[in-house]
Amino acid sequence: MANPCLEGKKRRCGRPTPHDTEQLDQYLLEIAAGLFVQHGYAGTSVDQIARKASASKQTLYRRYSSKEELFKAVITNLTASVLRTIEETPLHNPLQELRHVMCLLLDLTLQPEALGTYRILISDAYRYPSLIAHATSTIGAPIHNCVVRLLKAAEAAGQIEPGNADNTTANLLCGLITGQPLEDALFGLKPLECCVERHAYFERGWTLFLRAVGGKQDMCAPTPADTASLAYKKNATP
Repeated sequence: MANPCLEGKKRRCGRPTPHDTEQLDQYLLEIAAGLFVQHGYAGTSVDQIARKASASKQTLYRRYSSKEELFKAVITNLTASVLRTIEETPLHNPLQELRHVMCLLLDLTLQPEALGTYRILISDAYRYPSLIAHATSTIGAPIHNCVVRLLKAAEAAGQIEPGNADNTTANLLCGLITGQPLEDALFGLKPLECCVERHAYFERGWTLFLRAVGGKQDMCAPTPADTASLAYKKNATP
């Protein structure tokens, strides 16, 4: 993707439209994300990002006061669509909606950009504790709170047995669905690349979860959206 500001060079200069500004913002975040993933947080500079983006440092600093703020924006942007979907999840059928959220979470966890961010946080965040704090507050906490919210709604609706709607169950569920694939991916393996394999893995984990909490399979049949989210968008094979 080229710098949108360099397209149509014959156009007269003027105040950018909101669309132009949004397009440039997204472009800069994508360039920064790629360099952070490639070189790590410590190994990436604002100069590098500006050169790669064919932009000035002033363009970046007008948006982000420091490299740290830029990286935080990359983290937020990476997960924005998934978090927006999670935050807007209604409570019409809590168990089915929890299933859908877990599908989204597995898909997000194994995206290359997300894995690169995980590696950066693991390797560099001990030197930059504010990065971990940001990731926790903008990604970890909203996802965890949504899972707990849906567990409580499922318990209130009689979809799972009483006593299972708490923080521990939420942590165990997330670990069951994403833990091993994430660990394998961080070690450089390529787990669940095939969408059929990914679907089978998710179904096995979800079935085990339902048995543990006394859930009812017929109350959370998969939806077309679930199937779509389990198809690895970039690398899945039929």
